[in-house]
Amino acid sequence: MIKKVKYKKFNIVLLLLILVIAVVVVLLWATGTSQKEISSNGTFEDQYVKFNYPTSLVAVQYTFENYTIVDFYNSNQTSTSNYVGNIRFSTGNLTNLKKVYPDGSSGQYNGYRTWQGENNNGPYIYILLSSTDAPVKILQMDFKSEYKSAYKEILNTLKIKKIPA
Repeated sequence: MIKKVKYKKFNIVLLLLILVIAVVVVLLWATGTSQKEISSNGTFEDQYVKFNYPTSLVAVQYTFENYTIVDFYNSNQTSTSNYVGNIRFSTGNLTNLKKVYPDGSSGQYNGYRTWQGENNNGPYIYILLSSTDAPVKILQMDFKSEYKSAYKEILNTLKIKKIPA
């Protein structure tokens, strides 16, 4: 009788452990991202891009399966009120992009076409990373207008190393 009770307790504990591990795996899979990485050393490099940014900013990196997003803040408090801008990859529709940003020009990034502009929120750029029909991969940068110098530093030092799959 004692062996049966110990065996049942062991089975329940083992079942709970498996359940907890399964929940953690499902949550990680569902978000598809690693934990955020925070840095303020002034340089960023991953398998896709490399650039410098002002050390007065804090970079928060989110790594997904096929791309990275880097958000910038003016403080270690990564709240919406301290948000400065970001750089990220996305998939966009080339036709829609041409309608919104008709002033295309040849860029310095390996012959990719770029759209630059400035709206009420601040400077932005869209760098097309393929020349195929829509949808195309796009590297986007968007900053608040008071951080134009940070935007320019990142853009001037930006090196595209690899296009996300």
